[in-house]
Amino acid sequence: MNRLKKKHRLPNTPILTLLTDFGMNDEYVGVVKGVILTYAPDARIVDITHLVPPQNVRAASHLLARTYPYFPRGTVHLVVVDPGVGTSRAILAVAADGQYFVGPDNGIFTPVFLRATSLTVHQVTASHFFLTKVGTTFHGRDIMAPVAARLAAGLDLNRVGPGMPVHDCIHAHYDVAIREGNILQGEILHVDRFGNLCTNISRQEVECFAAGREVVVKVGEKIVIPLLHSYAEQAIGKLLALYDSHDHLEIAVNRGNAALELNMVVGATVAVTAEK
Repeated sequence: MNRLKKKHRLPNTPILTLLTDFGMNDEYVGVVKGVILTYAPDARIVDITHLVPPQNVRAASHLLARTYPYFPRGTVHLVVVDPGVGTSRAILAVAADGQYFVGPDNGIFTPVFLRATSLTVHQVTASHFFLTKVGTTFHGRDIMAPVAARLAAGLDLNRVGPGMPVHDCIHAHYDVAIREGNILQGEILHVDRFGNLCTNISRQEVECFAAGREVVVKVGEKIVIPLLHSYAEQAIGKLLALYDSHDHLEIAVNRGNAALELNMVVGATVAVTAEK
């Protein structure tokens, strides 16, 4: 056991995060936490969010990518957005750069696969680590939670099931910003609770495109939005663009709601241009 803990470098009190689409109106989150505490009673459970839009794997993947780098080595991330629950889709347990991830094989871990410098993937098949009764509608409770909890408590990853080549895992295809002439085009990936519109356009992409020129953000044919450094640089109630805390372009309204102001949703197109 001492050798196992040294290998995994788990903290004295294991950290286990939850990211789901369960919402907060039902018992689902509480039940999953109960299972976790049954097998890892010392775990510190951190709720990333339970408000991922239902079955929206892409949104969950985006939020995971923005979250996990800020957690210490040894953290176990349980991610349950699983529209394929009850089917033959695989369940994965992943070790990546000292952190661990448990969830369905549906593309949700694509950012982890692309970023990791050290990566091991196992398919979760060791049924003696599952709950005694496994249904077809709640694998987050019956399979993923007990396995994630056991990993947090020190279970060797090799024991959850056979290794799996990462190229055999499902990789989601995410659109990237595209340069077309004098326009850098991207899309809205996420709308946060403030109504800020988070895009897939990075600061690096904008700066490379701008090449020292002043640029603006355009929505539709007529709406031109200035690129500023902070919300307060713009008048209250006015639109602005800026780089968010993850260095990606965001459209906002100072003390307002850009999503409502522009009537924009996830998937909507935005453009960066030097032409005003």
